[in-house]
Amino acid sequence: METIIINPRDKDELNFFLDLAKRLGVSAKTYEDIQDEQLLKVMEINRKTPKTDKQKVLDTLNNILNEKQEDYGK
Repeated sequence: METIIINPRDKDELNFFLDLAKRLGVSAKTYEDIQDEQLLKVMEINRKTPKTDKQKVLDTLNNILNEKQEDYGK
């Protein structure tokens, strides 16, 4: 399948192209819709990972912010 990218000038033109695609019976998604779907997939995968301690997360973030190059996997 090929992909086409259209950069509309404004919201009305975007809606026109989306409506046209719908009338033609072809699939059409905005870039934002695709990003949202990808983010949701990653969130669903990560939702099933083990939970971690709040303090451990804060310590890791502090290490990163303070540029300590400690092993973040500890």
